[in-house]
Amino acid sequence: MDNIDNHLFRRDVLDFVSTATQFCIYLEQCNGEERGEFSRNMQQMLPVLYFRAISLTEVEEYFGYVQSIVTEQDYEFVRSNIAAIMRENDDYLDVYSPDYSFSETPIVATISESLTDCYQSLRNMVETFRQENEEAMQVTLFECLQDFSENWGLRLLGALTAIHQILSYGHVDEL
Repeated sequence: MDNIDNHLFRRDVLDFVSTATQFCIYLEQCNGEERGEFSRNMQQMLPVLYFRAISLTEVEEYFGYVQSIVTEQDYEFVRSNIAAIMRENDDYLDVYSPDYSFSETPIVATISESLTDCYQSLRNMVETFRQENEEAMQVTLFECLQDFSENWGLRLLGALTAIHQILSYGHVDEL
């Protein structure tokens, strides 16, 4: 267990978990926020989250089963709150989708779903860390970073690009 202890409580792992916690709390409490404020907050938060994830280069492969914490209702609650904030600016073209090169039509994604996909993976990890079961923490950290490589890392970048365009083109009309 000493090896797991050292790995799980390294500064870079704790920074990642802390940033993920802040991101999750923010998304859970963003209901009713204005688009401009939400977009500016995401524009600051998402690069830090991405940086923290890519900084974790020495996470050991660890397999096991950890039950998902985020329910379908949790997912929909967060997604619908973000969609209500973004309104007509929720959609964006996803040129990084694996299906893009095989599609004859553009792939449309939404900021709300992209951010909620990030939220789901991160929230599951954060809650497992809160339970302080070191074996489960190791499994969920590995799974979260694997999911980052395969899924939510690109979703984060797509949403960040769309948010950048919203802010750059002045599409932040407030409620």
